[in-house]
Amino acid sequence: MLPPIPQGRPVTSEDVDALIEAMRRGLRGFDVRFKDESWLQRAIARAVRPSNRHYLSSYTTVMFGKIYFPSRRWYALTTPFDLYALLRHEAVHLRDAQRFPVLFELSYLLCLPVGVTARAGWEWRGYAETFRVWAAVKGEIPDWLIESTAERFTGADYLYMWPFPQDIRRRLIRLRRRLVPG
Repeated sequence: MLPPIPQGRPVTSEDVDALIEAMRRGLRGFDVRFKDESWLQRAIARAVRPSNRHYLSSYTTVMFGKIYFPSRRWYALTTPFDLYALLRHEAVHLRDAQRFPVLFELSYLLCLPVGVTARAGWEWRGYAETFRVWAAVKGEIPDWLIESTAERFTGADYLYMWPFPQDIRRRLIRLRRRLVPG
């Protein structure tokens, strides 16, 4: 069970630590790792470089019950709010991976270069949690967050997992209206 999202106050380092501890207690095998310290993550970075040049330096990845942040330096420079939102997003993936172990891992490994993929469904659930954190803590979901999320779904970094830009924007705007009424 994860702690409740802080409501209307800044996220602190203590909130991040408490969330990580709750994830360790509630998710089998959970640990925090760093991509630049993993031979497997460096190998994946080389393999995906044609479509995602920032895999190793900017993206967080869930694999085999672990969260891989880009590096210890990246982690240290990231704000508590951003770490908290990211951890909540990745916790959704970790729960999905435990609930549907084979399907989850295969859907990430076998996503085709173009077209609708199962990964889009998993990512929708993760980004919905990111938006929930924004709504609870900041009281808003800014336009730039909708745009950058839409670009992730429709762009090369996530292998064009949902090639319908207007559709994903509409869905994200509807989600924002639900989470931040008025």
